Amino acid sequence: MQYGGQASRLAIFSRWLATALLAYATLLVAHAQAQDALPAILGKQAGQLHFRDDVGRELSLSVPLTRVVVFNRYTTEFVRAVGGMPAVVGVDIDSARGKSYWPTVTPAMLAGQGQSSPNYEAIVAMHPQAVFLPRNSDWQKAAEVLGHFNIAVVVVTAWDVLRHEQNVTLLGQLFGQPQRAEKLNAFYRGYRDLLLQRLKGVKRKRVYIEEVGNYKTLLRGSGWHDMVELGGGENVFGDVAIAGQSTARGTVQGFAVDPEEVIARQPEAIVKLEPAQYLPHPRAFSRQVLDGIAARPGFGNLPAVRSGQIYHISYYLAGGCSKIIGALQIAKWLYPERFADVDPEQAMKVWLEQFQNVPAPGGYSVSLAELRR
Repeated sequence: MQYGGQASRLAIFSRWLATALLAYATLLVAHAQAQDALPAILGKQAGQLHFRDDVGRELSLSVPLTRVVVFNRYTTEFVRAVGGMPAVVGVDIDSARGKSYWPTVTPAMLAGQGQSSPNYEAIVAMHPQAVFLPRNSDWQKAAEVLGHFNIAVVVVTAWDVLRHEQNVTLLGQLFGQPQRAEKLNAFYRGYRDLLLQRLKGVKRKRVYIEEVGNYKTLLRGSGWHDMVELGGGENVFGDVAIAGQSTARGTVQGFAVDPEEVIARQPEAIVKLEPAQYLPHPRAFSRQVLDGIAARPGFGNLPAVRSGQIYHISYYLAGGCSKIIGALQIAKWLYPERFADVDPEQAMKVWLEQFQNVPAPGGYSVSLAELRR
């Protein structure tokens, strides 16, 4: 699909403008609904926790859990944050290969390449009580296969910024660490409430967010979309519905768009997500990434490029604590006068040192304007 003419650009912009207020209202409704959404604690009796997971299934498990397998880094971070890491006997490749970030993980704990490809033979050999998977995995197949071995599959989607408190509360109960879970929730709530308070009534700026692949954006339904919205931005592709789109264009977690589509939507800020590593990216690498975006054909006249509001942010800071730290960084970039006293790197330091028990190297984000000074 190409958008070459002025008329088509105006049509795209008009369609975006017509949905902007609706998108903001939808975010507020989603945030309110998320507070009453899944998962939920339903009761506890005789050492059995009865709960509802992220896809509405009611489960009962003996607690505290002592042997678990965890897929998806964000869930593993939550487990570690609430003190459940001693119970983890298996992880996916993302955690197994990050020795500096996961010092207690050994090669023998590899339970699969990722949430879409669990190694069921390895998992069964680990004798876990439960396996944690996010809702965008093939948890149905995992539940069917592992059910034959009396291994429970629990769906927890830790990348969902709108369900942070329910997720953490559930994990705190499952691992017998409710106080640590509440400490983490208080940390999250502090920044969430700060964002909601200081962004009240703000005229939202249009943001184009791009993941590692060029012209691969994030849509409504991904945690990255919610991160932009909570940070006071308006995702310029937030009006795109995945239903009916060609599967070749991807998913809400990575959707291919044409350069002309980006230009027509006139973003006021561009946020580039990469790399997915604990160590911060070198400034030379950031400069190469950001200069490359600014030099794309037709991008020179974008408001974001003219003002230097092109940003490079690591997945680690962006995803910190259910992406609330990423939302804080976006708010700081978009509305510096409202967040002059807020330091997202300091928030990241607390997340890493107090909740992940690893050093905080810093330097996870930078702007093109900063690099050009």
